[in-house]
Amino acid sequence: MAPPSARLLAPLLGGLIIWISPATRAAERVVLVVGPFNRSVEVKELRSFSEGSEPRGFLKRALSLTNIPHEKARSVLGKRVDIPFTLLGRLLYTDLGEAFLGRIATMFYPRHGRSAGVQALRSGAILSVARSDAGKLNPVDFLESYPNKELVVDVPRLLYFLSRLNSIQEVAEFFREPF
Repeated sequence: MAPPSARLLAPLLGGLIIWISPATRAAERVVLVVGPFNRSVEVKELRSFSEGSEPRGFLKRALSLTNIPHEKARSVLGKRVDIPFTLLGRLLYTDLGEAFLGRIATMFYPRHGRSAGVQALRSGAILSVARSDAGKLNPVDFLESYPNKELVVDVPRLLYFLSRLNSIQEVAEFFREPF
């Protein structure tokens, strides 16, 4: 029979392995919030749609209501921004990176634990690029690496941000250029 300390240690280690496993902590849903209203889309639906399947459920209705062509939405979800893993890690821990993440965390944050938004975004981005074969950041890969089951998207804030930003590629190019 195992000593009492070993019997106590086994469940603790098992729980730690489950907690550390990325698959158990990845985002399952994206919750779109507009004022007091919210709807969610399953991340697996977004993955399936980005890989060529037809949209279903709320995703289909949302694309229809907004008159966004399927191919345009699919290209946005499939967009890959080339950013080396080490560069991304360094950038996200600079003062400028912290400020950028702080701003983004007002639009994208964990459903329960809004104050952990910066850390969750940083973790999701770094894990996403680390798992990528080509060192590229992709929206669906990011969601699958986001360390919370639900990612809330504040739609009005996101739309305002997008209206002010010409291109994510421009931001990436800015960070790549030497000072």
